[in-house]
Amino acid sequence: MVSRRLLLGATILCLLVGALGVSIYLRQRIDRCAYVPLLADELLPNANLAAFDQAAGMPAGWSRGASRGVQLRGPAVDGEGFDVDGDGRALQLLGIATYAGAPTVAASPGATYCFSALALTDSPLRSPTRARLVFGWRDAAGATIAEAASAWQPVRLWTPEAPPRDWSPLRAAAVAPAGAASLAVRVEPASDDRIYLDAMALRRGGAGLPAAAPLAPAVPAATTTPGVTVAPWPNGRSAAVAFTFDWETAMGGLVHSFSAGDPRADGDPLLRAMRMREGVTTTLRLFQPFGVRATYFANGYNFLRGNVERRTFLGDPTFGDWATAANGWSSGRWATTPWFADDPHGTVASDPAWYFADLIAPLRAAGHEIQSHTFSHFFGGYVDAATWQRDLAAWDEVAAEAGVAPATAIAFPWSSSSGMSDASWDALEAAGITAVTRMSDYEQYNVFHTDERGLVADPRCRWLPGRENRILACPDFYLTESSAALAQEQIDLAIAAGGMIDLWAHTEEVVAPAQIAAWEGVVRRAATDDRLWVAPFTEVAAWQAALGQVAVAEAEGAPQGAGGGRTIAVTNSGGRALAGLTLRLPPEVARAAVNGDEVAIADGQLVLDLGAGQRVEVTTWPS
Repeated sequence: MVSRRLLLGATILCLLVGALGVSIYLRQRIDRCAYVPLLADELLPNANLAAFDQAAGMPAGWSRGASRGVQLRGPAVDGEGFDVDGDGRALQLLGIATYAGAPTVAASPGATYCFSALALTDSPLRSPTRARLVFGWRDAAGATIAEAASAWQPVRLWTPEAPPRDWSPLRAAAVAPAGAASLAVRVEPASDDRIYLDAMALRRGGAGLPAAAPLAPAVPAATTTPGVTVAPWPNGRSAAVAFTFDWETAMGGLVHSFSAGDPRADGDPLLRAMRMREGVTTTLRLFQPFGVRATYFANGYNFLRGNVERRTFLGDPTFGDWATAANGWSSGRWATTPWFADDPHGTVASDPAWYFADLIAPLRAAGHEIQSHTFSHFFGGYVDAATWQRDLAAWDEVAAEAGVAPATAIAFPWSSSSGMSDASWDALEAAGITAVTRMSDYEQYNVFHTDERGLVADPRCRWLPGRENRILACPDFYLTESSAALAQEQIDLAIAAGGMIDLWAHTEEVVAPAQIAAWEGVVRRAATDDRLWVAPFTEVAAWQAALGQVAVAEAEGAPQGAGGGRTIAVTNSGGRALAGLTLRLPPEVARAAVNGDEVAIADGQLVLDLGAGQRVEVTTWPS
């Protein structure tokens, strides 16, 4: 007969084992940011999106980065879209420049918080995409004190032919820093592919999830040490200006410009092309006295001396799926006609409006650069990644025939970045594109925000979301006869921001005397203002990207200079030499030496020529 003591011991043991099992189970769920039964662990107000703020046009407490970029959708809302948890509601994100912001919650310093959601994309370009979570920590006054971001996480593609079994999980955790009183999490997309979000949750815990890392700056900048800063541009200049042109033969946007928004869409494409040709002569003459080097964004036919051999390009495409009246084309011709069908198959001599190869050499001889306006002058956000690949390869092929290097920058035709898929951005990156401009005019697709006059408030190149350290987007301003005064204001804004601006037009818009005079006034100001660095577009973008690889720090282990000197290390870990890198020193500094050799200081600035991968030690002494 079993003793009562033994039975009691066994019972206690079973209870302990059970309690331990429950504890382990709960800890595992907490570590995974999963719901914990019987515990009120959900911190997110309106997590089910049921409460709606009519004035804000969003679920109550939720926010968005662009007014059209986030909407409440789902079978129970408007009969459109998806939901995963059966309540018929989900958030829809659309646009690389937007985000979905969760309601703010209270936070305690040192505590770990985790956010989770389920995501799905039904991109019309059949592209899976990516998204990330950003934790924004705020102090008691509501000011942001730190931000941390997850890695970019994959979002599955839904297609009617092969719908996925599950949505993609988006999960990450972060520890509240000292001084944190509240937390606001936002979900950011890596492309314009449409994303649905559902089953959002914010809880304490998440130790088993990938940890969010400090959010890297969107604008590349040198890492500095107290008292020493790095000027944003060479030789201490405060801002940079690039003069650029969209330069097209008749086979560019001219014969295809039946789209809404083109003020010259009803013009004769041959007359326009001849003005495009004339604009090269007038702009070369304009820039020469000032020593300005500009950038000409060219289409593929710009490199041809003719096409008597009847070459075809990109498989002779017809873009019937997008060159339609529904997308703004007033003529339905290009929905059924091959894109290059109007090629006269002549030569520069017989058809100068169609082929511009004779203008390549004068441009290069004058020091100007030629970059891509795409081969085809298509709408970038409407075509798929395979078409982008063919277009990029065709441009590089004909450019090489004319002695021009492969493109590293693109100006989007018709500002057509809207709708760019993650796969299309992959194609640009694989082809060696490192900078883009002419982003969409719609705010959810453009990382630069403009005011009602078209001025960019913070004109600085910034990393494209999801392409950090790989592709820069740079702001532009359309310089015409009527906007020349505003262009001067835009330059002033660039100086105030320590940034840059790409001032552009079509070459056909710098041919009439009044047009030339307007451009000359702006060019003269930029070329003679000591605060400005004027350079080709890719040089400006490359410099800003390279600054992110520069670090200024106290030199560890270095002997301090005699007489109370201070030694700092300046390191260029990137692959680009930086001639004219400028240190701005404290006002009390009177003398300096680089690697032991005394150097001159002018106006509190020290100018260095720092090679790729080079490190120097700078010692400074007070007066």
